[in-house]
This record gives sequence, structure tokens and C-alpha cells, in this order.
Amino acid sequence: MKKYFLSLASLLAVLNAKAIEIGPEGSGIELSGFVDLFFQTQKKVETTDVSQVEINLDFEKGPVSASVDFDFYDSATEGAALEEAIITYDFGNGFSITGGKMLSYLGFEAYDPTDMYQYSYAYDAGGGTPHDIYDRYDDGLAVDYASDMFSLGIFASAEQDGGYEYAFAFTGVENLTIKAVMADWDAYETTTYWASYRMDKLLVAVEVAEKDNTTGDDIEGWFNMGNYAVTDAMGLTIRYSEQEIGTAEYDKFTLSPSYVFTDNLSGLIEYSSYTANAAGTDPGDLFAAEVIFTF
Repeated sequence: MKKYFLSLASLLAVLNAKAIEIGPEGSGIELSGFVDLFFQTQKKVETTDVSQVEINLDFEKGPVSASVDFDFYDSATEGAALEEAIITYDFGNGFSITGGKMLSYLGFEAYDPTDMYQYSYAYDAGGGTPHDIYDRYDDGLAVDYASDMFSLGIFASAEQDGGYEYAFAFTGVENLTIKAVMADWDAYETTTYWASYRMDKLLVAVEVAEKDNTTGDDIEGWFNMGNYAVTDAMGLTIRYSEQEIGTAEYDKFTLSPSYVFTDNLSGLIEYSSYTANAAGTDPGDLFAAEVIFTF
């Protein structure tokens, strides 16, 4: 989900800050997006595909802004989806209010591949989406406040079986971000705590996450990671994570070098190894390569 002021921009995939202005000059309407191509092999199953094509339309005029993000997938089960459609009013004193379909506050690892430091997620050993700790997106209303010292956010879902998200971020020390988020829904409660710190070319981050389900297994996870800028174009990410789903336990180690070819084109490769206890099923080692073009 969208992190608003609470987000970190990835160094591994370059976002084009110069979005294309469309319409009359000064209209405030911009077009941007990305194309994500990938190859992965795991347990002798190879997949090459277009993971996602995203088109973003953004508008800003005075205190009002709007954003529409539309995703296209090369998939038999999901051809296209509206990821986000929001309208924001900025009061100019740190407060803003946003309504519509928006991404979640939860988690250090972002929803879009352009904001990731590697290809895979830390908590995917249990089989992917059904076992994810993070939420994705929901319809509702968010009220946010941001200052140089801290940020606050409250999201209220408009869905029938929805709930609330509460976010707090401390940003009062240069290069340090500490964030805590709680989600209270009818079917589950989720908490995530993470911190990141940048030291020149090195970014380090840690996270602890927990999802308590009303029915089904509870999920716990944690990870630590480091991203080092070897050169202006080359980066390296190392991550270690653990995940518990009921009585099953999984460990994951990830190594992911990346390279920025141009302002619009970047790529990475990833090797991840998993171990599981007797109650878990070993997902098998993962090798992946990803190329992202942004515009």
C-alpha cells in the first residue's frame, strides 16, 4: 500500500522523476509508469513473464491532488486491476485528507517492484499471498500529519468487513526512520515495527511483524537487510528473514545485486535459499532476474 510521507524510495530501481506532462501546459496532469519483466526458477519450475505494467495519472492544482494507478498483468486469472484512485486535499499546515482506493501503511517492503530492494518478499515461504503479513489496498479515508520530527496517519476502511490502520513514524534524526503501524480488522490484527538508517553508501533496516488471525494460523516474521551502493550504478542487497505460520518455521537468505543502466532502465538478479522445520515444506531455492523500465 501507499506509504505517503512514511515511505522509503528504493535505490535498486530508478524512478523517473520527470513524468510526462499531458494536456495544456500548466494543466498539472502527468503520466508515468513502468514495465516489469522477470524470469524465475524454483523447484525446477521456470517462469518468464511480464509481471506488471503500471500506468499512473497524477493531477495537482493548488491544495488538491489526485492519483490513478492502473495495473495490467499477463495472467489468466488477473488481466487488469485498479490499484489506486485517490483524491487528496492538503491543508498546508502538515495536515492532509485522502479518500478513495489506496495502498496500506503496513510494512517496510513496498507493493510495487519499483520500490523494492530485491525481487522477492521476506515472508513468502508459506505459499505467497495467503500467508502475507502485509495488507495491499482498500477503499476508505485517511487523515495524515507530517512534520520534520514525526508523522501520523489514520486510515478508516469503507468496506463492510473493514477496520482501521494507525501509523506513526519518527524522522527527527537525519537519515533515520522508525515506524510503527497497527491494523485492526474484523478477521485479523496486524502490527509492524521497522527502522532504517543510512550511513553514506549503506542502508540498513530491521523489521518485526505479526498477524493474529481470527480463524487460521497466526503469522510472525522478522528480517534484517542491508543495501550497499558499490558504485553510482551498482548496488548489493543482503537480507535474512524468519517466518512462523502456526507450527511451521522458515528461514530465508537473500543475495541480490542490481545495476542501473540508464535513468529509465534498471535490473537485478536474486538468489534466495530457504530452510524449513519438520512441520514446514521447503519451498526450494529461488533464482530470479528482473528488468524494470520506468517512464
